[in-house]
Amino acid sequence: LLTSCSSLLYTSLDVLRPAEVAFAPEANDLLIVNNTVNQPANFGHKTELLNQNIKNVNVPTDSTSLFCLGALLEDLDGKDFFSSVNMIPNSINKSKNFLQTTELDDSVVRNLCIANQTNTILSLDKIQVTDNLTESYIVENTTFLATLELQFESFWSIHYLNKKGVTKIQFKDTISWESESYYRKQTMGGLPKRADALVDGALTVGHKCVNRFIPYWDKVDRYFFSTNNKLMKQGMDSVYVKNWKSAINSWEMAFNKEKRSKTKAMAANNIAIGYEITGNLDKALEYAKTSLNLFGQSTIGDYNSIIRLSDYISELNQRKTEMKILKQQLSE
Repeated sequence: LLTSCSSLLYTSLDVLRPAEVAFAPEANDLLIVNNTVNQPANFGHKTELLNQNIKNVNVPTDSTSLFCLGALLEDLDGKDFFSSVNMIPNSINKSKNFLQTTELDDSVVRNLCIANQTNTILSLDKIQVTDNLTESYIVENTTFLATLELQFESFWSIHYLNKKGVTKIQFKDTISWESESYYRKQTMGGLPKRADALVDGALTVGHKCVNRFIPYWDKVDRYFFSTNNKLMKQGMDSVYVKNWKSAINSWEMAFNKEKRSKTKAMAANNIAIGYEITGNLDKALEYAKTSLNLFGQSTIGDYNSIIRLSDYISELNQRKTEMKILKQQLSE
């Protein structure tokens, strides 16, 4: 989709990003294991109302791991990254010490893999949430403000049937709600119930973890220059029918024939994006740097284009690094 913005046309591209934590290439069948100890209801929940002391409150959190893992399983099922994904929802951890994290030992890993016909285990070893409900008065606005903030810490480990070693991971996530009103009662009523917020927070953690464990698609914006130059127009005509080879050829002819630095800079910008879309990141970087230099040489400076191209060059360098990681993560 191309949208006009003065002499710029911009579109969104889908870019594949690598996961934060890579599974081994042989990880085909995944078993998600609940290895947590339930968080006590009286742990980590505080309320600080206006002009009152902080109070510890009791909130049930015994299902936090189930909601988190359920969301993770649902999203992984829809990704087709593994040949199969299964889950043991009820915790296999028999300890009663919530503060201690206990990882699966080798014999447990082997037995679970054989029993479930899998070669890879993703274990949630602990999930902890601390939540604060606060209330304040904003003098400048003469309004009441209520905030509910949840801070989750989740501890994970990855195990393999035929591979020694354990990959340990820890994530931190913050989810919050705010409510503001001239009336104190309405302010508090604008927040979700605490138990519901904990469920929503656990689901959010599970959904966010998917992109941390497997490669994911991300949308990025790219900007083309549209000018009255005949060859530049021909290039844009080719873009509309997704003929990128023809578009690049037209822009390269415009670049070679044009004498004005600014028009050459615009052509080089478009060429860079064309090469990026066709998968040639080295050529994309070459022309993006050329475009940046030409904009700098232009008699009429274009500050916005210089900033945009500087950011674009950084993105391309990042993508080159990510492509190397993706090759490892997606190797058969």
